[in-house]
Amino acid sequence: MILDDSVVHFLRKTEPLYIHLAVANSEGRSYSVGGFGVQTNEGKDQLKIFILKSQAKKVLSFIHSGSGRISSLLTDGFTNESYQIKGSYIESKLCTEEDNEFLSRYRKGSLKLFPKMYDKFPLSATICDSLSYYVEQVYVQTPGPYAGSRYEKGVDTHDT
Repeated sequence: MILDDSVVHFLRKTEPLYIHLAVANSEGRSYSVGGFGVQTNEGKDQLKIFILKSQAKKVLSFIHSGSGRISSLLTDGFTNESYQIKGSYIESKLCTEEDNEFLSRYRKGSLKLFPKMYDKFPLSATICDSLSYYVEQVYVQTPGPYAGSRYEKGVDTHDT
């Protein structure tokens, strides 16, 4: 498994978690958007990231005209612990009622810390879609001596 327990714990327990998703088209132009939640698929190297519907069409056009590669940068808003997770597109879906419950919980947690930022977005299934991809590589992006290195299970990449 590429997404080991340590990375999965980071993805599931970190609040606030800043999410940036990037794709490139066939001409090499990149396009990035903010994410509003991330879920892991138990026992599988897959991520599901929630993005605004208003941005999903352009993201998908870049994916389909390009290599199908996706990269996400996920950063802890307090410690700056960060991981870049790269992989290949699986699918895009409309959000379900279950997704809506997840988005509501995510928004409530984030509102406590950033009321002005998250107050703009109700984060409901009506304004978000999900984008899933296979995880193929994880890189440490936490500022410090390990930034940019490939993540290795069991290696402490935190400054002490």
